Order: sequence, then C-alpha cells, then structure tokens
Amino acid sequence: MRIAFVFSILFLTTFNSNAQTDSLELSGQFLEQADEIYRNQREAILIAKDMYVMAADYAPDDVRANWMAGRLYVETINKAQALQYFLRVKALDSKYRFDIDYQIGLAYQYGFEFDMAIKHFELYSKKYYAQSKYRGKDKTRIDVVKRKIEECKNAKLIVNRPAQYSLVNLGENINSPWPDYAPIINEDETVMIFTSRRQEDNTSADVDADNFYFEDVFISRKEGGKWGVAKNIGSPINTSFHDSSIALSKDGNRLYIYKDTGGGDIYYSDFIDGNWTKPKFLSSKINSSSYGELSITESPNGDVLLYSSERPGGEGGIDIHMISKNSKGEWYKTKSLGSVINTKGDEDNPFLDYDGKTLYFSSNGHKGYGGFDIFKSVFDSVTMTWSKPENLGYPVNTPDNELSFHPTKDGRRSYFASVREGGVGFSDIFMVNYHGEKGSDKEQLIVSIDDLIKESKQNDIGGDTPTKENKVAIPFEEHEVELISITHQIYFDASQSYIQQNNQIELNKIIKMIKKHNNLRIDVSGYASMDGNPKYNLDLSHKRAMIVFNYLTENGVEDDRIVAKGYGSLPNAEGGDGTENRRADVKVIATKNVADKP
Repeated sequence: MRIAFVFSILFLTTFNSNAQTDSLELSGQFLEQADEIYRNQREAILIAKDMYVMAADYAPDDVRANWMAGRLYVETINKAQALQYFLRVKALDSKYRFDIDYQIGLAYQYGFEFDMAIKHFELYSKKYYAQSKYRGKDKTRIDVVKRKIEECKNAKLIVNRPAQYSLVNLGENINSPWPDYAPIINEDETVMIFTSRRQEDNTSADVDADNFYFEDVFISRKEGGKWGVAKNIGSPINTSFHDSSIALSKDGNRLYIYKDTGGGDIYYSDFIDGNWTKPKFLSSKINSSSYGELSITESPNGDVLLYSSERPGGEGGIDIHMISKNSKGEWYKTKSLGSVINTKGDEDNPFLDYDGKTLYFSSNGHKGYGGFDIFKSVFDSVTMTWSKPENLGYPVNTPDNELSFHPTKDGRRSYFASVREGGVGFSDIFMVNYHGEKGSDKEQLIVSIDDLIKESKQNDIGGDTPTKENKVAIPFEEHEVELISITHQIYFDASQSYIQQNNQIELNKIIKMIKKHNNLRIDVSGYASMDGNPKYNLDLSHKRAMIVFNYLTENGVEDDRIVAKGYGSLPNAEGGDGTENRRADVKVIATKNVADKP
C-alpha cells in the first residue's frame, strides 16, 4: 500500500506539471517527496532516485538536488549516470562536498573512463593531504582512494583482454525489483535455488534495519528448457529472519544455508522423500562462536569443504578456508587456503568445479575492475599449490560487484549475480554463455594460414602426404584459400542490429567452408567508433560481435567453433566520422588438433 501511494503521488505530480510553468516550484515538490521516500521507504528507493533526478533536471542549479540524484545512482543501478550530477555539484559549489572529486572519480570508474577516474581520485588525494586536519563526515579515507586508483590501473590492462562470454539476464521469472543473488544449481541444471529480498511472497512482512525485506530462499525449475517462475521454498528453510542459500550438493539433495546466528553460521538441509528437512547446524569445526561463516562449497565426493570466514589469523578480512574429513568420516582440521588465494581484502563465494580442482571465487583484493570481481584458480595435485588467480575479465566483471559464480557441469554456461544497466532491479541473476573451444589455448591451436595453404598446394601437385599425426594439410579449393587469407569486415550503421544482405552472402560462403573442414574455426572481433563513452563503446562492440556470432550459429555453425569478443572503440581516421570502425572483423583460423571431415 505504501508503494502504491508513492506511485499515486508521482503520477499526480507529473500530471499536474503540464499545467505549471515554475520549474523551481516543481523541483522543490520532487525534492520534498524524494526526501520523504528516501528517509522512510527505502524499499521504494528507485522511485526516490527518479524524483531526485527530476528535481535536478527541473532546477539544474540546485546543488542539493544534483547531489542526491548522483548519490542515489551510485547507491542503486546505472551508477555511471551519476557523473553529470556530480559534475554539476562541483561546478556550482566546489566546497559542497569535501570528497566531491572522489565521487566524480567513482562515476568515471563505473563508466569505464579509467584515466579520468584516476585524475579525480588524485585531485581528491591532494586535497586530503593539504587539509589533513579536516574531520567532516564527507571525508573518504585515503586508503580507500589508493585502492580505487589501483583498481583503475588494473582495469586498463584487463579491459583490453575481453573474455569469450555473453550475458543473459534471466528475466522476471527469476529476478525482481529487489536484490536477487546467490544462484546455485544442481548437476543436470534443472533446479535453481537463490536468495531474494523481494517483497512478494516473502515469509516476513517486516523489513530489516536497511529497510529491505529479510532474505528468503527461492526455487525455480526448468520447464521446456526455460526457468519457471521462482517460488518461495517455504518452511522449514525460510523463517521470519535472514535465510540465504549458499551451496547445493552436486546431486541437488543437500542445501547449505546461511543464518545470522552467532555472527553468521552455516546450516544444511537434506531433500528426503520430496521434502526439505529442518536445517541443522553444520559443525563447530567450521562455524565459530563469534565470527561470521558466510559461504561454502563442497568437493564432488563431499569429503572436502571450502568456506569463507571472518575469523582472525588469515590474510585479511574475509578469507577462504578448507576442511576435510578424517578416516572416521568426521570433519577434522581447518586451514586457510593461503596467500595465493587470500589477500588483505575479502575473498568470498567459493565454488569448486566438477573436476574437483578448479576454484571460482569473488574477491576485492586481487587485481580487478573494482568492487568484487570473479576469479579462477586451479589446484595442482603434484605441487599441492593453487595457480595465480585469473580475473575472468569483461563482460563478466565490471567496476561493480560480481558474486556467486556457478558453472554448469559441461562448462558451457555459468550463473552469477551482478548489478547491470537494464536489469530488472538491484542485483540480478545472469546466465553466462561461454563461446569458444572449452579448455583450448588459442596460441597452441592456431596454425599459420600461409603454411596451411602451402601444404595444401603441395598435396595438389603430388607433395608429401599428410601423416596421421599431422592432419592440418588439407586440400583447399581456390575460393576457399581466398576466404581464409583475408579479414572479412562486417559494417554496421550507428543503430543497426542486423547483418546486411551483401555481408550475409559472404558469411554464407564461410559457413559452407567451415562445415566442410573440421579443423577451421572462426574468430569474430567487434569494434565501435569513438562516439560514446568507453563503457558504451565496449558494450556496443561486444553486441556487434554477438550479432555475427548469432548469425553463424543460427546457420548451423557449432558455437564451440567460434570465438566472439568485443574490443571497444578504435580511433577515427583523420577527418573521418568513425564509420569505418562500426564493424565486426571475421577471420577464419586453423587448428592443430582436429581432423578434417571424412
């Protein structure tokens, strides 16, 4: 009822605004209503944000309206949109906020404009040291600022190495206008369990101190290849307090749950005869009496658990620990995974893959874009060491938080939670599609096209016959040699989202050849002009690569034979308008390890 009342106010105010000419009066009305919602109805914070934005747009010289519009963008979604409002604040009154340059830097960072972000973080740092005696609440700690500068420097390196992923928001069957996160799936990918703080179907009608509803566990089942409408998993899993899903056994019969008891403890429930049992306290060997144990994952045979904990004695804040069973089947001894995995920051949400050695986890301490990024490390059973964690890169990771990464058994998809533009609400659950040959190393796979063609010609004139061990010397017809030898450029108009007819003809020739020769792969590189900001251009270049990817797969090319990535913008040619950069480059590459079709 309270949210419906807010919508009524918003509608009436907007409707009446058509008959009013005093922008300042309108701005004041929006500002007053937004303040009321922000103070008392945080579940409607997105409405408050929209009102602050309207107040700032009606009165662009109102410092407070601009500040609150930017602040709520940072607190909710579309964080990069805060930039224009923070810049207005500084232009109107540079002393309004002591840390205004830090806030501007944050907005630039969320927009992938890392050089500009560093510039404003450094401006704030100079002010911080110059006015070291200042004690206002709007002073951001210098260690936080240094970390942000480091994140931006890291991001400049990582963003140029885009990963072979595309993302799909799971939509309103799974996501809600409230925070949805911690997705976990069973081995055959038919059941998804996740945590939500939504109002609808919540066990409790009350909100917590942050004015969001208490965490509840929800479940969805696949129906006809699509995720069905999520439902509250019900009692005895959910109570009137916080209950969060954190792990599911590979067979889907044991659910691990976080409860906010004893600083935060891990419980488990078993699925027996069609029902979940009452959650049980996991073990005092894992749960400590005073510190939070937050997330967990188990090995394929269930004899080893990896879990995150706030307990002291590790590398930093939240660390990942390991515990195993002894010969009696009892949990025996816990230990930290050490400094290769854990940092002075926080490491959380571990997931041990089906191979029993590949670990995915979230961290804000390793080199990333900002916030929590998702990393991967592999355990070497010979040296008994973990590999250096690898950032999964963009588009999986961003300057915001990415959490709870759970791959499927075949490695072709993963599920995780993130805050993204165009989402349903706050944090949403996304599916990641992996493109390319799983487990392959491109540098090891690619064969010189020149060598391949040379060997092909030798075969045509009676040269050496390819051996069983070397099956890459395959005869190509003359038109195929030409298709392999060049880069095919697929051009797009500024708003175009389809393949033009002349490009379809060229792609169809490639498709025909790819189907004939098993040792060929396709590399698609998307680009953009410099018209938009870096994040927009990176997203657009990725979209263009995926348009070509989708055309290829829809016409019968297996997705694991295509690598599709977006590389952002290219500099415009001197005197040009960037038209030549609105494109996707398509290259045919050969591999060493796949025999030709018979």
